[in-house]
Amino acid sequence: MKIDNKISPFLTGPYIFFGIIFIPGIIWGIWGSHWFRFGISLSAACYLFFTYSGVEIDTNNRKFRAYNRHFGLFRTGRWRALDDYIGLTLVPMKTVYKMFSRSNRVNSSEKDEYRIYLVNKAKKPAIEIKKCKTPEKGQDSLDELAIWLHFPVFSVKH
Repeated sequence: MKIDNKISPFLTGPYIFFGIIFIPGIIWGIWGSHWFRFGISLSAACYLFFTYSGVEIDTNNRKFRAYNRHFGLFRTGRWRALDDYIGLTLVPMKTVYKMFSRSNRVNSSEKDEYRIYLVNKAKKPAIEIKKCKTPEKGQDSLDELAIWLHFPVFSVKH
């Protein structure tokens, strides 16, 4: 069985506004028949909005790969053996995004998330394989992955 988890988009949080910069170029390119500008702006916007990272796990062959999916179409990443890892763990995290304006004002946002990691032989979280929004969903996903991958679950020491 193959498990495919989308981890994060190329642009996250307030940085998504950088991708919006290309929309006027697309409109101007269509309206003014500037096909070269239209093509460049559309290509850049598609790359920024549709590229994401993820993890694919092949439970039958005991392999996984962390990949980037460019334009939402092409995957790049190499396969690695699951046998190099000894278990799974659930790590609660708080993600904070901060942007500073030219007048040095801060715009920040916080988000709690729960990430499932493969644990390496040094008993430390190594490779992120899933991201969840609630602790209940994280625990359920951890239990499912532990059963599918035949891995023990390690607790995180604070």
